[in-house]
Amino acid sequence: MQWLLVAVSSLQYFLVAAQSVPAINRIEYYLDADPGYGNATNVSFAGTTNATGTINIDLTPVNAGVHIVGIRSRDAKGAWSIDNKWIFLKPYPNTGAVVQPNINRVEWYLDSDPGFGNATPISIVTGQNLPNLAINISLTPLNQGVHIVGVRSRDANGAWSLDNKWIFLKPYTNTGALPQPTINRVEWFLDTDPGYGNATPISISPGQNLANLAINISLTPLNQGVHIVGIRSLDANGSWSMDNKWIFLKPYTNAGAIPQPNINRVEWFLDTDPGYGNGTPISIVPGQNLAGLGINIDLIPLYQGVHIVGVRSRDANGAWSLDNKWIFLKPYTNAGAIPQPKIIRIEYFIDTDPGYGNGTAVTITSATNISSLIIDADISVVPNGAHKLGIRSLDEKGAWSIDNKVDFTGGTLVSNTYQWIGNVSTAWNNPANWSSGIVPTALNDVLIPANRPFNPVIANTVTANCKSIQINPGAIITVATGGNLKVNK
Repeated sequence: MQWLLVAVSSLQYFLVAAQSVPAINRIEYYLDADPGYGNATNVSFAGTTNATGTINIDLTPVNAGVHIVGIRSRDAKGAWSIDNKWIFLKPYPNTGAVVQPNINRVEWYLDSDPGFGNATPISIVTGQNLPNLAINISLTPLNQGVHIVGVRSRDANGAWSLDNKWIFLKPYTNTGALPQPTINRVEWFLDTDPGYGNATPISISPGQNLANLAINISLTPLNQGVHIVGIRSLDANGSWSMDNKWIFLKPYTNAGAIPQPNINRVEWFLDTDPGYGNGTPISIVPGQNLAGLGINIDLIPLYQGVHIVGVRSRDANGAWSLDNKWIFLKPYTNAGAIPQPKIIRIEYFIDTDPGYGNGTAVTITSATNISSLIIDADISVVPNGAHKLGIRSLDEKGAWSIDNKVDFTGGTLVSNTYQWIGNVSTAWNNPANWSSGIVPTALNDVLIPANRPFNPVIANTVTANCKSIQINPGAIITVATGGNLKVNK
């Protein structure tokens, strides 16, 4: 396919089709289920680039209720429009009140739902409304504690109701107060928890209640500052209590004001940060406060336009300050029109963007304006169908244009053939190297074309499978020592 590339500036391009808008040659509609492009109901109309009209759709075969109608068109080049869809209602006939079916089963279950129809049935007289239905449930088999009862019903049409569920308690028997186990260990830790049983033990006499327990903790080994103490206990049944934790401060010694370290380096950079210690140093006399520091920066090497200057300092402890950054403008000289840089590269890609500089290059003569450029895009490895073509350009200052993308329908690759495209590497078993995005198997036909970025290599320990393989003239496939190629036709 061919496109006309019109240069608007060195950084922006727009694609316009070199041919006129194709006429619409088919309009079709479908109800609810899409039968596929070209298989819906045809609509008669006069071929034109802009079709208007009325579509009469027979709703007799359609059930009463909510439905979807979809309409689309196809042009003379085989491109389909987006489907237009609307929701509509075919009214229900007015046949009076709908008769409610009888309820013919009610069932219940405790805690675990055995499934619809498998719970315990309740004896009922079938009817549309069963009010004040009593259920006698024996709680004898249940353990003491909290449980759930679920109840549901089924009508004569086989439809189940929602489950109704209630939480209830089977009381614990009153056998007096339960004896509490004794506490037989108490332990503490500072800052880092060493794990249950591994903290520092406290000497205690085992008992159920250890009130007013005093703990003497030496803070001598601790640094000055904020810390955490944690305490827990273990009972005779092997159950640990929750950890009790408190934050405390070991005071700093009163040794007067903390001296500030001297600043021993100040550096600056323009636009790109070279990393700490790699900026341009400024001559200074080390000190705690460097007020009124002047920086002379030579702007001659800079392009005219907007730039960033960054300044930072480092103290004698090796700590860097935050970067201070300012935006500034190196004025443009008043020398008439600014010369536009030349376009030095144009590249295109189909569907998947390989990244700047990795698209397929177009042969050009460098210029500030490249108009009426015809590009013959290689679609030999493109499956037949709908695709997207992307085109962009690079100027001599390294600036890329915005990507221009257009949709097209076409391609020469047979859909059931796995074709080597080799855009990523030589690896046979890399899915990105195949047109299908999948590595071929013993059920797939394979085509190896010539002039791909990378030729396929079946590496050591790799077994490549295919149903058949076609190697075009000029194409190369390499089976390394230890690699295998199995053709299963």
